[in-house]
This record gives sequence, structure tokens and C-alpha cells, in this order.
Amino acid sequence: MKNQEKNRKLKIRTSFLLISFLLFFTISTSIQVNAAYPQGKFWHAMAYDSINDVIVVYGGSPQSAYAYWGFETWTYDYNNNEWTKMNPSEHPYGGVSSQLVYDSESEKMVQFGGHNKEDYSSNETWIYDYIPNTWTPAAPNNVPRLRAGHTMAYDSESDVVIMFGGGLEPDYNPYGGRIVYNDTWAYDLNTDTWTNMTPAVSPLGRIAAEMAYDSESDRVIMFGGHHSPDKSAFLDPTGQVYQTGTWAYDFNSNTWENVTDELANPNPRVGHAMAYDSESDAVILFGGHTHLNTAGMQDETWMYDYNEKMWTHLSTTEGLERSDHEMAYDSESDLIILFGGFVAASAHDYLAETWVYDYNTETWTLMEIPTPPTTTNFYILGLIVSIAAISILKIRRRK
Repeated sequence: MKNQEKNRKLKIRTSFLLISFLLFFTISTSIQVNAAYPQGKFWHAMAYDSINDVIVVYGGSPQSAYAYWGFETWTYDYNNNEWTKMNPSEHPYGGVSSQLVYDSESEKMVQFGGHNKEDYSSNETWIYDYIPNTWTPAAPNNVPRLRAGHTMAYDSESDVVIMFGGGLEPDYNPYGGRIVYNDTWAYDLNTDTWTNMTPAVSPLGRIAAEMAYDSESDRVIMFGGHHSPDKSAFLDPTGQVYQTGTWAYDFNSNTWENVTDELANPNPRVGHAMAYDSESDAVILFGGHTHLNTAGMQDETWMYDYNEKMWTHLSTTEGLERSDHEMAYDSESDLIILFGGFVAASAHDYLAETWVYDYNTETWTLMEIPTPPTTTNFYILGLIVSIAAISILKIRRRK
């Protein structure tokens, strides 16, 4: 009789422990509705959708060792500090070093080029529509050559996308060798047409430059990049392949103008980011990689005024240095949003940080990492209740 009582108590304890473990497991492994933010990445594409007030980020080289080619589409809502993974049914196949701009007239994103998962570069044009969450391949007849590392900006006055440069690295060139372009193209989404502009004078061909459209002056402003037809820019200790000149492109006259500030310039660099603050009529440049020291990562913020043809060094922010990040101007909040990049050229220390820059106060602010939304796993909870009920019934029957 005593042994039966001991066995009954042991079963009660065992059932209690099992139920407690399952309850703990349920709480700690609730289904995650969505990751809180994108994983660390660089060489992604990013633009601001002014109609829907969201930042759109596509692709990039992510932190995960098993997923070098990133094909994810994310959106960021500054007002709620919320990242959302969009999971469209299709996506472009140029996931790394592509370019993305927002066509405000058509209320759609235009993406071009980049490296694809076959380790070759792309010359596909894709259109992203935020509301239905769809990527659609365009079908222009005349297309630019395969490329990555190019730069693009949307000219809102002329309603065209301007693209310059880029190239092909040997590993991603099906024809072999390294190519650097200095061609200028314009894309009209309404007619799905690329036009090779062939201006009389062009800047030196380059990869990893940055452009931003100055809507007040109706000019596309370009700075930096590297011209490296025979060796990597990151191995050049003299910086001779790094570009320091500032150029402005006028689509209406199809002319490039060298508007380099003779008094002050950012150091020659690649992997920086630029965005135009329309409220303040200022082109903002941040970060990038130079040849000036071992790490080469920069933490400088600069402003370019096309009217004065002048660069102004705004600040140096310790701890914010990085390269190959992206920036976009949120016109509703009057802030520049920065995401990603890396801080070590050899170790590939990828960043998943979101920063905002307020030009009015000249301050950078790191946004807190949002908490991922969760929902209870009702399947496991139902299993726990069932096990508990069966255990109680068995114990009662044996009393």
C-alpha cells in the first residue's frame, strides 16, 4: 500500500515537472511573426517611397554564411521604428551591388543590375510596387550592358532615372577581365525605355561612386568611386585610383560639369553614401573607405551646396565609421535614414544598425532595435492541456 502511494506521488511530481517544462518551452519558443530588423549587410540597395512614407531596402551581402546572396525585401517605417520583411513572390536576381531609386511620378521603385546568384552580373530592370508588394521584370528593348557598382538617381523634373558607370569584376564577368564604364543612361518608366545619352564630356569611368539628385538646382551630383581597370582600389596605397572630383549632370542639356570645390573636399573614397535633403537644399555625404589608414573606414559627415559649389565638413562621429552602407532622405520626417555597412575590410564585420541624421541639428541618432512581434503557439499549448488532463484522469482512476 505504501509503495502504491509512493508511486502515485512520484507520478504526480513527474506530471507536474513535465507540464512545467512544456509551459516554459511554449513561452520561450512562441512563433515569431516577423524578424525585428534585417540582419547585418552591405552592398544593398535603398530608397524612400514618399507616397507611402517607407524606406525600401533590397538585397545586399548578408551576415549569414549560408546566404551570401541576399534577395530579401524590407521596409522601414521611421515613425514607428518598425522594420517589416515583405516576402514578395518574385524578386530581382541582381541582389548585391545593384541600385534602387523611387520614381515619384509613377509611385514605383526602379532597380537595375547587380551581381546575381550565378556569380555573374545582371542587366535586368525590375519594378517594385509597395502596395501590392510585387516585383515585376521590365522588358526594355535597348538595355545597358551587364554591370554592378554603378550609381543611379531619379530626376523628378524630367521624370527619368539617371545611371552612371559601374563595371564588371573578373569573378562576375562572363567575358573575363575587369571592365569600368563611364557611360550615362536615362530610363523612362512610362515607356520602359533606356537611352544611352553619350554626352560630349563624361567623368572618368568609376565603380562605387554615389549620386544624389538636387531638385532645387535640377542637377544630379556625383562624388567619389574608383577607377581601377587593372587592380583593386583597396590595394592601392597611394589612392590614385580613388576619385575626389565632384560632378553635376544636367539631363536637359545632357552635360556633365566638373564642380569640384578647390578649397575643401572629402578625401577620395568609395563605399560612401549620399542623400539630398530637400528641406535644407543640401546634399549630405557620410562615411566610406579611403586609402588613408589601415582600416580606411571614415566617420565624416559632409554637406555639398551646388549653388556655392562648396563642400562643408559638418562633423566627425567616433563609432559611426563604416563603408558600403546606404542612405535615403525621409521627406515627411525631414531626416536621413542610414542602414547597414561594414567596419572591417578584412574581417567583414557586418552592421545591422539603423541611424537617422538631422541636418538642422547636425546630429546622428542610433535607433533602438525594435522587439519582434510574437504570437502564442496554440498547437503546443493544446498539447500541454491534453497531457495535463490525461495525467490527472489516470491519477484519479488509480486512487
